[in-house]
Amino acid sequence: MSGHAPFFFADPAALEADRLTIEGEDARHLAVVRRASPGDLVRISDGRGTIADARLTSVTPAAVGAEVLTRTVTPAPSPRVEVHQGLAKGDKVDGVIRHLVEMGVDRIVVFEAGRSVARWDGARQAAAGRRWATIAREAAKQSHRAWLPELSGPCSVANAAAEGRGLGLVAHPAAGSRLRDVLAEQGAGAESVWMVVGPEGGLSDDEVATFSAAGAVPVSLGPQILRTETASVVAAALVLQHFGRLG
Repeated sequence: MSGHAPFFFADPAALEADRLTIEGEDARHLAVVRRASPGDLVRISDGRGTIADARLTSVTPAAVGAEVLTRTVTPAPSPRVEVHQGLAKGDKVDGVIRHLVEMGVDRIVVFEAGRSVARWDGARQAAAGRRWATIAREAAKQSHRAWLPELSGPCSVANAAAEGRGLGLVAHPAAGSRLRDVLAEQGAGAESVWMVVGPEGGLSDDEVATFSAAGAVPVSLGPQILRTETASVVAAALVLQHFGRLG
């Protein structure tokens, strides 16, 4: 089936059946925007590794029927790659999440650092969480991901450090080790890698120490000073490329 066929997510239980119904915004998109017709082909993922190729059997803006033709199961990517992103101002985190999901990052944790310009109350945090979940899902659809990424935060530095698993790396301009060298020396056999990127003002010495105490190694991305939204994408790309998951 063409990789350009429309791609959607469905509940895992729904994808187990030979026939399913696409509803809500996805149905409206197929019927109104894509002007789909019965007989057209689509791809549907359960977000847990299974992608079904399906043929549409009926199309209305309210509900689209589909018949499953084949199913493909993709194992979870290895090693698992996470990015712990410092809360940044404006819509910078929106863009970071979009790019990281398209690239294949498995989990994104947003944390509020001492130098984070943004300061959010509970209501704004909840609204941001909902917006980020929508952005992540749309990016996963656009990039035809078999596995939906996990998303959490904003949380504290302590919580972001406590949630790190496996080989930890902290982007720090003054670090004595290069990212590529640490990956070459310590990356073999890693089942999970988590990368920490601070906000606009960077991480304080105490925050670097907190992440270091959790097992993360300070690393340099190179001689240039990168914006936080650039550093996250560069760091993730280098890690994914090192392990053969990108490039």
